[in-house]
Formats: sequence, structure tokens, C-alpha cells
Amino acid sequence: MTYEVVALDSNVVIAVLDPKDAHHEAAVAFLEERATDPLILPAAVYAEVMAGPQPDLVKQFLREYRLRPVFNGLERAEVWELAAERFARYVKNRARSQGRAPRRILADFLICAQVLMQPGAGYVPALATLDAGFFKRYFPELKTYDLVRA
Repeated sequence: MTYEVVALDSNVVIAVLDPKDAHHEAAVAFLEERATDPLILPAAVYAEVMAGPQPDLVKQFLREYRLRPVFNGLERAEVWELAAERFARYVKNRARSQGRAPRRILADFLICAQVLMQPGAGYVPALATLDAGFFKRYFPELKTYDLVRA
């Protein structure tokens, strides 16, 4: 038997927390639709949103939606190697397209690598994001929910 575990990207959490965000309604609707499904917050997402201006609001959000940050798997070299390999591919592609310095940061790649390589069996890893095109390009094996096009 398989089940889906959906990780939330930082931009989804930020949209939920800010009623003025253009994607606020879509992000809230997604969370309400998935209220009984397993949702997680990758460690890098947790750090990114807690570093924002309202960490207390983030903690309230986590309680309200019964979310927990997930740190497991980060001790495995394979997670870091996958993130590094995909980040290196991104940097090369960006250089070839004559882009200046990389606009993405390693944390974006670490989020997906951690989600893909969660310990255990029988689950389908997925990511809810407002930037699915990027993640589909560099992590095509990861199921994505594009809340912009939902």
C-alpha cells in the first residue's frame, strides 16, 4: 500500500501567513483540502520561515494545521549528494544561458532531496509550491502540486 506525503515549500507557508499575498487564497484552500493528509515541513523550509519577521505566527500556523518540521534523513550523505548534484546542474545551466550568479540557493535543492529520500517505504513524495516549473525541471521524479495553476 502506498500513501502520499506532501511537503510544503516556503512560498506556500509565506502565502498562507500573509493575507495580502497574491496566492494566499490558493495556499489556504490547498491546506484545507488536504487537512486529513500527511503534510510535512522540510527542515530547510522550517528554517526559512522561522527566520522571517514573525516566528510566533509560524509556530501558531504549525499548531493550527498540525504540521511538524521534519529533520530525519538529513544525516544521510545521499540527501546532500543529490542536492549538490542537482544544484551543480542548475549552476551549469544558468552559466550556459549567460545568467549572472545563481538565483537559486542550495536550500531549494536540499528541500527536494530531503523529501525524495525520506526514510521508509510505501510513500509517494510530493511538494506543494508556487514555483512548480523549477522543481519539475530539476526534480522530475518528485510529484509537485502547482498552487499557482491549481
